Amino acid sequence: MWYGAAYYPEHRDRARWEYDLDNMAEAGINALRVGEFAWKRFEPKPGQYDFSWLDEFQELANQRDIRLVLCPPLRTVPAWLVEKDPTILIELHNGVCEEYGSRYTFCINHPLLREKGSALAETLARHYADTEILAWHLDNEQGDEHDCHCPICKAQWQGWLRKRFGDIERLNQAWGMVFWGLEFDHFGQVPTPRITKVEHNPGLLLAWRQFRNDCTIEMMTLQANAIRKFSSRPVTTNFQPTWNPRTDYFEAAQCLDACGTNYYPPFGPNYMANEYALAATRGFRQQNFSVFELRNGPHLIPGRGGNTAAPGEIERLVLHTIAHGADAIYFFRWRACPFGLEQSHGSITGYDGQRLRVFDECKKTGERLRRIAPLLSGTQVVSEVAILLDFRSRWYLESGSPWQGPKTLYMDLLRRLYAALRRQGVNVDITGRRQDWTAYKLLVVPCCSVDTQDMSEKIRRYVEQGGAIVWHLLGGIVDEHAVIYPDRLHPQLAELFGVRPLDVATGDEKESGSFSWHGHEYACQLFFELPQVTSGDVTAKYTSGWHAGQPAIVERNVGRGTTVYIATFPTADFYRDLFSYLLKNQVVIRKR
Repeated sequence: MWYGAAYYPEHRDRARWEYDLDNMAEAGINALRVGEFAWKRFEPKPGQYDFSWLDEFQELANQRDIRLVLCPPLRTVPAWLVEKDPTILIELHNGVCEEYGSRYTFCINHPLLREKGSALAETLARHYADTEILAWHLDNEQGDEHDCHCPICKAQWQGWLRKRFGDIERLNQAWGMVFWGLEFDHFGQVPTPRITKVEHNPGLLLAWRQFRNDCTIEMMTLQANAIRKFSSRPVTTNFQPTWNPRTDYFEAAQCLDACGTNYYPPFGPNYMANEYALAATRGFRQQNFSVFELRNGPHLIPGRGGNTAAPGEIERLVLHTIAHGADAIYFFRWRACPFGLEQSHGSITGYDGQRLRVFDECKKTGERLRRIAPLLSGTQVVSEVAILLDFRSRWYLESGSPWQGPKTLYMDLLRRLYAALRRQGVNVDITGRRQDWTAYKLLVVPCCSVDTQDMSEKIRRYVEQGGAIVWHLLGGIVDEHAVIYPDRLHPQLAELFGVRPLDVATGDEKESGSFSWHGHEYACQLFFELPQVTSGDVTAKYTSGWHAGQPAIVERNVGRGTTVYIATFPTADFYRDLFSYLLKNQVVIRKR
């Protein structure tokens, strides 16, 4: 088991490297993540590479049985590259170009970035191919830059659309551009979603998110292929499932050998608030993973809540991630940095490497990991319950348009569902629309809005073959171009669930409704769908408002499986009781 930290030898006086490494060795550290922001040190001048400083550091680390995970940098470039071609800077949707002086301000579609970034990755891989590098970590936090609207991106976007639709009339028809009379005559007229009077067409916005996603994955693949020319060590990176919705990590994971994540949950009683992110990272490739940034010491930020680890919390946090399938842990960061934007960031040692309070706990945790590592070797988390995380639905619901409702709707519901299932004492996977669902006896689906014929058929087969599915309103509402189906539900799903959700009532967060299910009353809010029931059993009805007495939940047996259609947004106590009922009466699950 790899137990390590992020470390920046280029930030540190070389005379202090051995002091830091000796402290790491004492704490049980056996791996370090390095290099993601060191492009200037790797390539001080165009085409002139210098790896001597990292060679020296690697030798000192290896002498202490500490191995390196090397991150070829990509999206934070040296000043000379911007000076060579300033168009490499991102152009925002308001026409402003981001200035040099921060990270991730560079266009990932720019040919110069791709050329120089790939050359650096290839040169690093060639240089370190025969050394004891643990793995290659692609850059840092993929997809976390702002969208770029520069001429290069616009041309590539229009080419992407041309390849997807072939004919401009197919695009006009798919997106419904006849609305407001905005039909295009050719692909060169299609804009990127820059600032305009109100929001852009939903079909354009959904396609744009898929395009930007494809750009990120294309860049990752280019960098990974450059490394694989010379090195057979695993390729990985650190995803951000808690806060970065721009990239479909299920798709991005396919160019990796293993997945990693950042994990910064709050300390204190709410430490499991982001737990679903660990299950998600495990699910992207359906295998164990690494935590490449794990919080430790408090940030030096007045007023920051959930920020300070009480004694024992660091050890608990490490074991918490391992219980979810992490087999490598890297704290962020080892040493506090006295300069730069993150000078207040928490760390294990202080500004001159002096041991802070959490050092002893990290050391104790390292000793414990050495004892339990042989017992965990080769093990993995096995789940019979899963929640579907669908990035296309997130992109649709989180477009920022007031016509889509609260921007946090999707993830708020997913977190509520995940927490309720975990309280039942079962392991829970996070799965995607293209993953294999056959191992799951229960699949819970929060607002899978974007539906296609293939997706609907997959859901139907899952149920007919014995699966139980919990489906929520706003699921299956639009096709892949964000056009709403006539009955507000894909026809095949309407037949499967036995409902036609034609009518609806809504309310704000203060307008709570209620419904009765199995003799108990529960609160609900925001959206009260009033479906026509064509088949199945109405097991819950609204008990408040003018729609009292109308169906709120419809259950149906289909083939060997069961469907539960939920037509509103219930509070957490309902999910506690629903999942308890399903796991006792409908689905037999092995408890953890």
